[in-house]
Amino acid sequence: MLSDDLRLTDTRRVEVIVVGAGPAGLHAAIAAAELGASVLVFEKKTTIGTPVRCGELLPSKEELLDFLPGCADFEHLFEIPSDAISNECTKIRMYSPHGKCWEFPFGAHVLDRVRFERHLAEVAKKLGVQFRLGRSVRLFNHDGSLKVGPSQIESLEADVLIAADGFPSIAFSSKELPFDQYRAVKNIAVNYQYLMDNLSIDSDATEMYTGMDLAPGGYAWIIPKNHGTANVGVGIRTAFAGARKGRSHLDYFIRGCPITARKLQSGTVRAMVADVLPIDGAVSSTCSNRVLCVGDSAGMVMPTNGGGIPTAIVSGHIAGEVAAHHVQKGVHLSDYEARWRNAFGRELDASRRMRKFADVFMPHDTLYDWAMRFLGTGGIKRVITCKVPGALGILMRLLGF
Repeated sequence: MLSDDLRLTDTRRVEVIVVGAGPAGLHAAIAAAELGASVLVFEKKTTIGTPVRCGELLPSKEELLDFLPGCADFEHLFEIPSDAISNECTKIRMYSPHGKCWEFPFGAHVLDRVRFERHLAEVAKKLGVQFRLGRSVRLFNHDGSLKVGPSQIESLEADVLIAADGFPSIAFSSKELPFDQYRAVKNIAVNYQYLMDNLSIDSDATEMYTGMDLAPGGYAWIIPKNHGTANVGVGIRTAFAGARKGRSHLDYFIRGCPITARKLQSGTVRAMVADVLPIDGAVSSTCSNRVLCVGDSAGMVMPTNGGGIPTAIVSGHIAGEVAAHHVQKGVHLSDYEARWRNAFGRELDASRRMRKFADVFMPHDTLYDWAMRFLGTGGIKRVITCKVPGALGILMRLLGF
């Protein structure tokens, strides 16, 4: 297990500093270290991997390469250790606001995020990456240099900073990168999730539910882990929410919703987490002359499914490589932006545009139900996998989306 007190750097300058030890930050650290760069990771958590703040669903490599074909060169990054997988799902069930269900095949791993991230941290440690855990940091600009640390006195100078600290990122609060609509209320999902056990659920299926009572502006989910346990959550947007607030949507999903109460109300809540996610696609610029922003920090969450692990892994890996090549060979950091956009930028933008179009329908359950019936099974799967269905694409273009 990774120790919380790994050796500290013995210099005041590090070639690559990574802020955040999630999948994006750890992959960035590994990629930079593999190319010979000195790397230090700051992480505000005292223990890597906990608490878990996501549904832990990761598409299988086959599914991933189907809906993100530009990531084919990175398929080796998705070889997941077997002990970091809690369950395997083979299908998705999607429910409309009025309870109609569509089911389609979709292979996915349900991760044990704690083991997954600790595995990556051990790989990084063996490559010489140093860690400082339990430390929130800030950026400091001093005489043209970039320093990172809990305070200016404790700060270290970095040739390149990789911001992998989640949403909202220090890269934006420090004005190193532009805000755009990064923190607009309509573009933020607030997520509440319980880890539950003693459930009567199908362990083979990921289930997604829509409707204003359940998840205004988003969706609710049941992601089965193992032995009757599951991540059960809702993602809502306050711009769409009515009288029911916050976690009460999740409690209604479990105990009050006619479709799901029979599956969930007998379960036991073992843990609860809450988090926020950006769902407006990537910010307009994810790099400056010394900062690269990756994963959730850069808005790389697929708005039509809420998934961010694949984009975090790929963007982190690319950022680590570009940072090392920048330090060693003078490669411009803008190469990072070009490479990640080539890998998954098209799908991320398509997902963003479809989410904006769906916003027209979401406040009206009957209209949204009709839209889902219009799409049908094939169309719904395409939306979830960030592909614009043909008829929907025509309508979106006609209406300016």
